Amino acid sequence: MSEEPFIVHPPLGFLWGVAVRAAARSQFKISLQCESAFKARLKLGLEANSVGANEFTKRRTEAQSNIEKLIRAMIDAQMAKDPTVDVINEWTILHVLGHDKLCPGLWPVC
Repeated sequence: MSEEPFIVHPPLGFLWGVAVRAAARSQFKISLQCESAFKARLKLGLEANSVGANEFTKRRTEAQSNIEKLIRAMIDAQMAKDPTVDVINEWTILHVLGHDKLCPGLWPVC
């Protein structure tokens, strides 16, 4: 009896997909500059936390929830600055992580 292979999605790709879907649920898009900075932040967080495939698989639900929380805070910050905009801009990342103090505790981002 052979077991079906367990497929692990790369954490960075999975988390980016979560971010895009979370923004889309609120009818927001993510600017190209924000995308680049967001992916860099995710990569840095994954590396700093030494997140391997096994740990990520076990904590995927937590990571997904944290990314959704981060995107929601970024949308709120963008809306507070300009309620007519439907694009999340790069500045919102540092704003919510620093000013709103979402870090620490937002695994695996920080």
